[in-house]
Amino acid sequence: MAKGDHIYINCGNYTHHGIDCGDGTAIHYIGESMQGVISRTSMDAFTSGKQLFTRQYEICDLPEIIIQRAESRLGEDRYNLLFNNCEHFSSWCKTGKHESEQVNSAVAIAVDILKFGASFMNNQTMNTVNATFVIPEEIAFGVNDGTLERVGGIIRDTQTKQVVAWLRESSSHVSQVPALLNIGSTASVLNLGVSVMGFALVMQRLQELEQRLQKAQEVLNKVNRKIDLGYYANFRAALDLAINAFTMNKPENRRNSALQAINRFLEAQHIYTKYIDLELEQKSQIVDEYIMTLSLAYIAEIRCYLELEEHDTALRRFQEGSLVLRSLIQKYVELLLTSNPAAYLQPEFRGKIDLQRLTKIYQWIDPVLNENAVFEMQRENLIKLAQEPNKWIDSLPSAILDRVEVPWGIFGPNPEDLKKEATKRLPQTMEVIESMIETYNRLESYQSEVKAIAQLGISFQDWLKLAPAEAKPEKAELMYIIPSAPL
Repeated sequence: MAKGDHIYINCGNYTHHGIDCGDGTAIHYIGESMQGVISRTSMDAFTSGKQLFTRQYEICDLPEIIIQRAESRLGEDRYNLLFNNCEHFSSWCKTGKHESEQVNSAVAIAVDILKFGASFMNNQTMNTVNATFVIPEEIAFGVNDGTLERVGGIIRDTQTKQVVAWLRESSSHVSQVPALLNIGSTASVLNLGVSVMGFALVMQRLQELEQRLQKAQEVLNKVNRKIDLGYYANFRAALDLAINAFTMNKPENRRNSALQAINRFLEAQHIYTKYIDLELEQKSQIVDEYIMTLSLAYIAEIRCYLELEEHDTALRRFQEGSLVLRSLIQKYVELLLTSNPAAYLQPEFRGKIDLQRLTKIYQWIDPVLNENAVFEMQRENLIKLAQEPNKWIDSLPSAILDRVEVPWGIFGPNPEDLKKEATKRLPQTMEVIESMIETYNRLESYQSEVKAIAQLGISFQDWLKLAPAEAKPEKAELMYIIPSAPL
C-alpha cells in the first residue's frame, strides 16, 4: 500500500472504498444507512479487521494530486448510493472521473429488467424492480445500524415497515449466509421466498419431517405412544397431483386438477391442526414437526392459487393461515419457555443464551417489550432459581425432556443425569423456539411478495423469472429483488 492508493475492503456482498493517505490514515465515506460523511480515520478503522486490497489503474494522477482532491472534500455529507458513493469518491480522487463499478453493474441489471418488462404503473408513478447478487451498500449499512431489519424473507424499514428488498435463495437450499442478515442453516423448514417453495421442494421437506418423526417414535415407544404417519402418504399424493396439474396443456384440465389438489391440502390442514392440538395437550416433543407440516400444507395450497394467477385468493389464504399458525406457535413457545423462563439465563449458558436473545422471543409475543421489561419479568424467577436450583428441572415439560430418556434408579431418574441432560437441552430448545418464530416470519413475508406482484402488475410466472443479469459469484447464496422505491 502506498500514498494515494485507491484501497478497498470486501464486506461480503459489497465493497467499501477509500484513499490511502500514506501516513496510517485513510479518507473515505463513513456513516449509517443512506447517510455518510467523508472523513479521515485510522487505517484500522477503515479495514475493521478485514483484508485490504488496492485497485490498480493504467492511468492515474500523482499521489499529491490524489490526496489534495481527497482532502478538499473532507466533511462532505452528500452520500448517494447511485450517484455519489464511496467508490465514486475514490475513483474521482484517483483519476478525476466519477465512476462506480458496483453502480454500473446495478444499472446494467436494471436495464435488463426493464427490457424484460418487469415494470408497473402505480398511482401514475413508474416503478421498477431489479435483481442482483450484490447487497446494495445502503441496505447493508441499514441492517447493520438497525434502521433496516430482516423479517423472514424481506428487508424493511424498521420504523415505516416499508419493504426495501425481497430475499431469494440462489438455490433451493436453506441459506447459511450472509451473517449480516442472521440467517441460519436450520432457521426454518421454509425458504426465504415463496417463489422458491415449489411443489417438489415441499415434497422434499415433507419427507424430511416424516423421517424425523419416525426417529422420534423410538422415544415415544417408551411411553406406549404411537405416531400416526398414515396421512403423510395422502399429503404426498396431493403434491403429486399438484405437480401433474401444472404440466397439463389445457387450462381447464390444469385448473380442475389443481382444485382437486387444493381440496386435499385443505384436508391436510384440518388433520395436522388436530394433531398439533393433541400434541400440545400431551406437551410432547413432536409439536414442532407437526407445526412445520401444517405450514407446508398451507404453502402447497397457496402455491396452487399462485400458479393459477389467483393472487387475491392466495393473499387471503396466507392471512388466514398466518392467524392459525400464530396461535399454535405462540402456545408452543410459551410451553418451551417453561414455568421459569429465567432458567435460560443461568450461568451455565453464558456465551450461548443472553438476555438479548430471550428478549427477541418475548418481543415476538409482545412487540412493546424491551430488555429492561423482560429482565423485570424474570427478576423474581432468578431469585427462585437461586433458592431452589433444582425445582425448574422437576417442572420441565416433556416437550423439552421426557423422564424416560434419562437412566432410572430405584427411586426414579438419577438427579445428576437429569440435571445434566436438562442443561444440555435448553440451548437446543432455544433454537427450536427461534426456528418456529422464523417459520412464522417467513410465512408472513410471503404475503409481502404476493402484494408486490399485485402492485407491480406482473404475473407470478414473471416474478419467478426475475434474476440477476450478472454471473453468479462463487459464494453468492442469495439474490436481492429491489424496488426502485420502498413498497
